[in-house]
Amino acid sequence: MAKFYSISIMRDYAFVLYIEEKNKQFNILETEEFDFVELQKFVKNKKNLFITVNQDFEYSTNLSVPAAIAKSNNVNSYLFYKVKELYPDINVLLNFKRVPKQNDDENIIYNIEAIDEKAYLDTLSFVNDFSTIKSATTNKFAFLSLANRCLDSSNYICAFTYANTVLILAVEEKEMIFSRSITIESATPESMQMDIAESITQTLSYVSNQFRDIDFKTLAISGSIALDDVVPQHIMMFSNINISILYPNTFIKNLDAEDSQKYILALGSIFVEKNNQFFPKVIKGVQQFNLITTTALLVLFFSLIGMAFFSFTEFEKYDALVEKNKMLQDKYLYEFSHTKMLPKKELEMYEYSIYMTNKYLDNTPTDILIILKPLMVLEKPSLFKCKMNEGKIIFEMEFEKKFKELVTLYKFEKKFNDTLDQITKKVDIEKTTTVDYKQLIYKATIKTKKIEQIKSRRRR
Repeated sequence: MAKFYSISIMRDYAFVLYIEEKNKQFNILETEEFDFVELQKFVKNKKNLFITVNQDFEYSTNLSVPAAIAKSNNVNSYLFYKVKELYPDINVLLNFKRVPKQNDDENIIYNIEAIDEKAYLDTLSFVNDFSTIKSATTNKFAFLSLANRCLDSSNYICAFTYANTVLILAVEEKEMIFSRSITIESATPESMQMDIAESITQTLSYVSNQFRDIDFKTLAISGSIALDDVVPQHIMMFSNINISILYPNTFIKNLDAEDSQKYILALGSIFVEKNNQFFPKVIKGVQQFNLITTTALLVLFFSLIGMAFFSFTEFEKYDALVEKNKMLQDKYLYEFSHTKMLPKKELEMYEYSIYMTNKYLDNTPTDILIILKPLMVLEKPSLFKCKMNEGKIIFEMEFEKKFKELVTLYKFEKKFNDTLDQITKKVDIEKTTTVDYKQLIYKATIKTKKIEQIKSRRRR
């Protein structure tokens, strides 16, 4: 059994579902609708977020990659370069996958999907802790995922409308081969209906001509047009296609047919496959930082004790295991307090485990690492060193970050200094900072003074 929140964002408005999953059935516990500005307050302290967002810039196409590049595992860099040639002013976030049908030995065709990373992150900025995001994507992939789940046909066209936005997909063998997002500007509700019907009809005609070898028999409609009699009637007058309503009633409970149309995209976000999700490096880094590894505790501790230099990734694993170790100690303490008598052998095992873990922690820089953690969460250090000097621990970190705007540099510098001030209340450090306001580069070197490790743990 699992409970989670699914959120779809349509420009300045958001639809939220609180969902419980049990035995592959999804029960809607609560529904909410918000202005976008209210979302940050709502998601505070909430976990397991499935998010789909509207994006103005979405670039989709097929690109040929020379076979030699594909075999060298440099496809991502090659495709990224090609997209940047077309959009040099946009920092794109890229997903790609190989097209199944290939008939060229010298080139391999990949389907790519690109979005504006900055705009995407701006939309997700209402989430304070990125580690709570379990899935994040754009609206068309959420729509595709739900349609594939609901429709038996492998080839179909589906349309979703909300307010003045129309989203249309063409799907072959459960894979999206065409998408179009249209914004309708009409003076009256009646003209809006006619313009929506005309836009969908024209798109149906274009898809039929563009993909003549595919027999599209079904148009699945959802959103506001699923509750509208006028628009479907006009589409049927000009298009020879069967029209059905997209309604996930077989696996979604406690959500009636009419209400479900408002939450189509939020429902779709539940089923989005990994290769159709968009996770910028900043989100991936936070998620990895909070990942609890299942690697054996003692093995990792021994390896950390012998390290004079370790990477930031290794610190992430170490930090997670320290937390796990605390949980184990609490569990052992609980067993002691609730058991009147234990076999001698079992008692000795518990005592030895606690003794060994405390002994390992006494010889590792756990306390200082925890104190320094907020600084590394704020910005990943370009260099991280740990060494022993005369039996005392010394950490050294170097940071370097380049900015595009002066105001962003000012904000980061203030945040960095505030975080550093909090750290200096607990650990004596030496710092050197250099700020180039012309080049917009911030550099800092942080070094702890030679101090004994802090003894703040409770002994069992």
